[in-house]
Amino acid sequence: MGASSRLVLFSEVHGTVLKDGVPVQGAKVLQEVVWSDNKDEIPARETASDHSGRFSFPAVESNAGALRVVPHQPVILQKLVIRYDGVDYPAWRHTKNSYEENSELGGKRMDLVCELSREPDFEGTHYGICRTS
Repeated sequence: MGASSRLVLFSEVHGTVLKDGVPVQGAKVLQEVVWSDNKDEIPARETASDHSGRFSFPAVESNAGALRVVPHQPVILQKLVIRYDGVDYPAWRHTKNSYEENSELGGKRMDLVCELSREPDFEGTHYGICRTS
């Protein structure tokens, strides 16, 4: 990790919101990242699904700073919540233990399908209604 290295706290995310298999337009998608004692250090982001149910977030990154020379194990809590029709759906909850891009899914890009009618459950190491496509 070089002096100007960036730490990827939440890789770029692409997803589709569905309800009973039909794309949902206008669902609010909230993204939260907590990686320090100050849970408000990184402000939450919000977007809405388009007419095809699609949404995306760019990667959340931080400067490496002193962390590049201090041995430690990262513990980064990632959350996506989908708010639709007055209901909050737990879409994605994951604890990331690496600063590498796309380490959430073993190097694969984060392309998610989030079915609102699905019961939240674990898929690998992440929890929620979203599944990898």
